[in-house]
Parts: sequence; structure tokens; C-alpha cells
Amino acid sequence: MAKDIDQKILDDLRQFDFVAQNIWPHVRGLFKGSIAARCSQCVISSRVPYVKLTDGVCNLCHEHNKLRANDDETLWQQKYVEHQRKELDEMLRSHQGKGRARYDALVLFSGGKDSCYMLSRIRKNYPGLRLLLMTWDNGFYSVLSLQRCKEVAAKLDLDHIVYRPRSSVYKTLYRYTLKNVEMKGSYQTVDRLDGTLNQMLGFYFAYDMDIPLVLAGVDFAQELIMQFHSYYVMPFEDMCTRVLTDRMERRSGFKIADIFTAEDQKLFWDGTGKDPDRIPQYVLPFVAWRPDKAAILSELEGEGLMPERDSSPILTNNQVLSIMTAIDIKTIGYCSFEPEFAEMIRFRENDPVYWRNAFEFAEFGLRYKVILQRTVSKVLRKLDLTFEEVGLEA
Repeated sequence: MAKDIDQKILDDLRQFDFVAQNIWPHVRGLFKGSIAARCSQCVISSRVPYVKLTDGVCNLCHEHNKLRANDDETLWQQKYVEHQRKELDEMLRSHQGKGRARYDALVLFSGGKDSCYMLSRIRKNYPGLRLLLMTWDNGFYSVLSLQRCKEVAAKLDLDHIVYRPRSSVYKTLYRYTLKNVEMKGSYQTVDRLDGTLNQMLGFYFAYDMDIPLVLAGVDFAQELIMQFHSYYVMPFEDMCTRVLTDRMERRSGFKIADIFTAEDQKLFWDGTGKDPDRIPQYVLPFVAWRPDKAAILSELEGEGLMPERDSSPILTNNQVLSIMTAIDIKTIGYCSFEPEFAEMIRFRENDPVYWRNAFEFAEFGLRYKVILQRTVSKVLRKLDLTFEEVGLEA
């Protein structure tokens, strides 16, 4: 039964993605009064409270464009990126074959475009780096991504762990946070806890298995929003304390003690008292690489790692994203992920045409209860929740 409903959810999302990208662009003009105005550059919604459009361009893009036009600022940024690339290269080369146990690096592997590209590039440039791939199967992971993870791991002949925590852990997380999103938006609540827990499970695996590096496919714009230090490696002092959990609780407004049992609270990373020689470094290669995102897919296709039809983030993401989007649009008027995606577009790390279509069609579809509403219904059923319990209408 579980497999059947997961496949149905994927089928719904394929339909949503197809209509959003192939039909919506031709009919959007008929529904201008039903959707928010958007920035012509980064496509952020005018309903975001701090966004103001001038001549169709938002204040954030105007400021970004000024910085990019500043030759001194641009030159400094280029030198800063080059410095990070050199440091990252030296780090990865120096760790090849040097781990004290079986592996040199644990790769947090989601099966999406970025993680596949990161893995492919590391394999080519650092063949001596002994890798262990780790994927989460929390019961709400895209079946397409899970299959892609297994296929890529087999194709590259790499060791691969699919971690399946007790179903109650993530179900508890989603049930509690989805019922308490309110005006904070799902990005700072549901996604904050979910994404942080995924990272921290990787930290524990690396610590227990004595693996010195944890690699993740988080890019520059995401890191700028998530951690605010725009560097390719997390400050090691953060890894040696409880600061990561504290930061997650502060930003989400939730205390893990209010959600989880004492045993499950131990899943959230606390580096206090741990052997500092075994605490891994958390490394984000994309922050240093800044690759051309437009070229990533063609490269992955050429290597047979990801066909274009399976590359959409809507298809490879967490199923709960559909509910999060619905709650956001109902509660705050826009998807709370938009600021992050708009920032990625400003740094040319996302396709503005794709995301304008996706965000607009989600807004339209939820207003008129078409396509995405079916997905929301199925995921709520998996969580034993009703529309009313999360503040939505059936």
C-alpha cells in the first residue's frame, strides 16, 4: 500500500511539473488577477513583506545589481572565491586515503542534481578519496530520488547506506511542525527541523565511523541564508558545541524537548564533550565551486547519471513539500521558500523561468484546488492528518 501511494504521489507531481512548465506559460495571462506580481529578474513574489517592485524589478535585485556593477566588489568576490576553491582543493587532496578508518568522507547523497554533480566531480578530481554515501529514507522521501541514489551508487561502484530511522521520528516531526507553522512560514519551521536533522544524522554517522569529512550539496545562496558565513566549511567550533541545535530552535521557534522523546532528542547533534579529534568537518563544495548550474544537467546526462525528465526538483524533493507550499500560500500568501530560490537566481544558480512557472502555478492550483491538492491529500493521509488540522480546506 505504501509503495502504491508513493507512486501515485510521484505521478501527481509529474503532472504538476508538466502543466506548470508546458501549459501554464501559455495561459497565465488569463489569470493575472489570481496570482501575485513578481520580480522580472528573480521572480520573487510581491507578497513577500519586504519586497517592493519598481519598474517590475524588486528592491533586492536593484541592490544586487549595484553590487555586481561595482568593479572593486566584483574583483574582491572573485579573489575570495578563488581562495576558497584553492583551499577546498588542498583539503580534499590531503584527505585522500588518510582517514583513520575505512572512509575519508561521508557524502550526504539525496539523488538530486546537485548531489549527483558533486559526487561525480569529486570522483573525477579526487579518485583517492574513499567515499561512503548516505541517503535518508524517512518514509516521505521521493521514490524517484531513492531509486536514483541506488542506481548512481551502483554505477560509480561506491559503498552506500540507506538510513531508515524509526517511522515515528519524522512522522512526529512533520505532524507537530505542520500544525504549528502559523505566520513563520514552513521554511523556518518544518524545513528548518527536517533539514537540520538530516545534516545531524550525517554528523553522528561520521563521528561513530571515524570519518573526518561530511560533504553536502548545499550551494552558495542556500548557505548564505542558512548559516550566514558564506564559507565552504562550517566553523569547527560550531561542531564542537550544541550551537547548531540552539540555532535551529531559535530560528524555528520550536524546542525539540517539546516535540521528541528524550531518546529521540539525542538524534540532534551536540558536540559538547565529544572527542574533538573525531568530530568531522562539514564541507560544502558548491560554495567554493560556484558551478554553472545550466551546464550541470547536460553533464549529468552525458555521464548517464540523470535523465532530464527526472531532474526536476519538484520530483526529487520531499513529499511533505506539497503541504508546506499549501500552508504557506494559504497563511502568508506566498511560498516561504521563494526568498531562498530568488537569491539563488540572483547568483545564477537557479532557472528563473522554471521557478516562475512553478511558483505561479502552485499559487493558482491551490487557489482553484487542481492537481497539487490531490498530492496534499495523499501526503496528509500518510501522516494521519486532516486538512483542517493543518489549517487547510479540503
